[in-house]
Amino acid sequence: MKVKAPTESEEQIALADWLRLNNYLFYKSPSETYTTSWSQKRKNKAEWVTKGFPDITIVLKRRSLLFIELKKQGNILNNGKRWVSSWKVSEEQKKWIETLSRVDNIEACVCYGAEEAINLIKKIEIL
Repeated sequence: MKVKAPTESEEQIALADWLRLNNYLFYKSPSETYTTSWSQKRKNKAEWVTKGFPDITIVLKRRSLLFIELKKQGNILNNGKRWVSSWKVSEEQKKWIETLSRVDNIEACVCYGAEEAINLIKKIEIL
């Protein structure tokens, strides 16, 4: 029997809770731009709503920024191993991560699950 992994929304909430508990200033960008409303689509286009921008922006305590594109982690399979998530990183997301990573004092990456993101933050802050 496989163990179902948390949803991406549950992962976002877990990470946000940890960030608040540890006194990090952060911003969660709206990730759902899909709509059937033509007026909202026109408004999004006029406001230059951009696909692919990372989910979370964190002001690190060492005075730099971390952008995380948070994906759902895979389920745990019968053999106890974690299935690699099928949540793919879009071309727009890759472009944002690559571009942001070239800026001084900014890091950008994809993390699969809140635990991976938290471990990354801890690792970065130790340096």
